[in-house]
Amino acid sequence: MKSSSSHLVAESVAIKEGEEDTFGCHLQKRRSINYNMICDIKKDGRKRKEKDISWLEKFVQKGTQITAPVPMAPPGTTGMGGFERPSSRGSTLRSDASAALNIGVLHLVPTLEEFPLLADPKMYEPNTIDLLDHGELEYWVTVLSEHLPDLVDKAVASEGGTDDAKRRGDAFAHAFSAHLARLMEEPAAYGKENEASLAVLPDLLIELDSMNQEDRLLALIEGVLAANIFDWGSRACVDLYHKGTIIEIYRMSRKKMQRPWRVDDFDMFKEKMLSSGDKKSQPYKRALFFVDNSGADVVLGMLPLARELLRRGTEVVLVANSLPALNDVTALELPEIVAEAAKHCDIIRKAAEAGGLLMDAMVSIQEDGLKNHSTSVSLMIAENGSGGPCIDLRQVSSELAAVAKDSDLIILEGMGRAIHTNLDAHFKCDALKLAMVKNQRLAEKLFNGNIYDCICRFEPGKEQL
Repeated sequence: MKSSSSHLVAESVAIKEGEEDTFGCHLQKRRSINYNMICDIKKDGRKRKEKDISWLEKFVQKGTQITAPVPMAPPGTTGMGGFERPSSRGSTLRSDASAALNIGVLHLVPTLEEFPLLADPKMYEPNTIDLLDHGELEYWVTVLSEHLPDLVDKAVASEGGTDDAKRRGDAFAHAFSAHLARLMEEPAAYGKENEASLAVLPDLLIELDSMNQEDRLLALIEGVLAANIFDWGSRACVDLYHKGTIIEIYRMSRKKMQRPWRVDDFDMFKEKMLSSGDKKSQPYKRALFFVDNSGADVVLGMLPLARELLRRGTEVVLVANSLPALNDVTALELPEIVAEAAKHCDIIRKAAEAGGLLMDAMVSIQEDGLKNHSTSVSLMIAENGSGGPCIDLRQVSSELAAVAKDSDLIILEGMGRAIHTNLDAHFKCDALKLAMVKNQRLAEKLFNGNIYDCICRFEPGKEQL
């Protein structure tokens, strides 16, 4: 455990001061606390089978007792690390002058593979100690807590013992201690956002399928915008997390979906999606979905929208971070989310199998069901090569660059990818930029609007004009 905690500090202790409006008081994402500990903490898996109530009401029951994870770092700090993380085989770091600034892992491109000598990879479990055992959990959390001051002292010394290093060390110690305390009180706390959202996904899909295609497309875009409120990168949202549960925040967000939005190009997007004369609408060959946050954002927002394009014959590539940042979902986490969703949806299941995400059949689907939603298009996942909440498209993973060549639609979601970066970016193909503005200054400066305004910007590709 000593070496594990030392590695943790090496990755997370350097908490640099960030922008007040966006990266003010947040932590490294839950996975960077201690991977070997967190992967031991299993979801309780209990799923209630409510009937005769809406998916949103079920979400209330699932989420009422789930307090949104609250970043605990002091104001003026950020969870983005300042140390370079050792790269895996085949990975590259940006070679220009910015790399010398030691600004983190924004340009790491990892190539991780399964170790080929495992006798049974499916049965492989790396952890020896089960931390669901309260006694074991208490012991190891105590070890980490007692060892923390010495580790912070050494990390600060390695940075020259400057006042700035001491400030960052204190910020890390405060944040890490808060996470340990929460793990003791609620061992399965991390991951419940995805669990609660996946539990009500089937009901949401049924509700969507009952709509005509125009109403359904609007509801899908509204769902993406509403769910984008779950963002640790916004101080305003962090304040909300202190005051309410996940479902309470989501309900508030849904109420703000009245059109017209601050930027509202939905009708242009709808025309491109649905206008096809007498032919079945299939405007796009492949769509790149740059997803943002875990939990409701990806599960109840972007995944249902991806499903809609899949049903219309468009290949979909879910593009996610290579490494953790804030509460952004990573490419490593997406296959599990897709696999759970596939248990309840034929469209997602068939597309995931076609994309190589499901090697074995996960659910038994009757032939009649397959006929209703048959599809040969693929649902795939690609790493973006980033370890931050924004994305610099001048340098992405080779994997993303390869799948992008045949894409004719880009969907950028969230403040980091669609507003802080790439708001003014122009693309060869069509682009849809979706975000809820969660900072008052940005809302006023960029859109002459207010906090929680919604942005739906559709831009035809330069090569299609």
